[in-house]
Amino acid sequence: MMTAFQGLKTVVLLGALAGLSACGQADKTAEKVDTAPAEAPTAAASEAAPVAGGAPTIDQMMGVQVAYLESKLGPARTVQDKERTYEIGDCTVRVSADGGEVVGYAVPMTPACSTQALAALKDYDLPQKIDLTMGEFAAARGNVDFKADCLTLCGNAADPWVHLESPGPRAFPGIRASAVMVSDATIDASFRIRDAIKAAKGEDYVIDTTFNCSADFDQLAIRELKTVRIDEIEVGYVPYGGC
Repeated sequence: MMTAFQGLKTVVLLGALAGLSACGQADKTAEKVDTAPAEAPTAAASEAAPVAGGAPTIDQMMGVQVAYLESKLGPARTVQDKERTYEIGDCTVRVSADGGEVVGYAVPMTPACSTQALAALKDYDLPQKIDLTMGEFAAARGNVDFKADCLTLCGNAADPWVHLESPGPRAFPGIRASAVMVSDATIDASFRIRDAIKAAKGEDYVIDTTFNCSADFDQLAIRELKTVRIDEIEVGYVPYGGC
């Protein structure tokens, strides 16, 4: 028969063996955890997100080949002789090309074209504001010439425009600010210019647009157009050739 003392020894011995067994299992478990390989990242996580690139501004395209321009902007919307139109977002710009090379462009002064227009204004150190006036343009450029499609008997084929042209230095293209004779402010200013020229030179002088060949009325035109908002900025314009 087992004595009480022998029973106590047996219990202690069994408890010690159980403790050793548990420690061994814990060490093996820890070893498995330590040596388990980390999960490889998924393909989606390892790929870098593409960087979104905006369309170039049209002023960066001066002097490039039309093929290069269209690799950036896509095909022309319209092509007529040397003039093409392109859509950059919601903005439609006109581009002049000669021999397959971009030699000029025109940008509407509208909110939809603000990025393109302000870039052009910056290139010429003009105030960068979409509501730029003819007077502000003239003040910033200094030497500008007044031109107009017509000032009387213009017909209904197309809305006539008035322009302030500023030639560029040496080989640098000139820049022209234009306003279409649609708004009351532009029409009224144009009529005042017309009446002053007619009073000084006669009606035929106005009808034949001979004023485009003279600088005599430039300062008058600048004063009258001072508060008229610009509708379009054109870089690399073709000078008036009717003289």
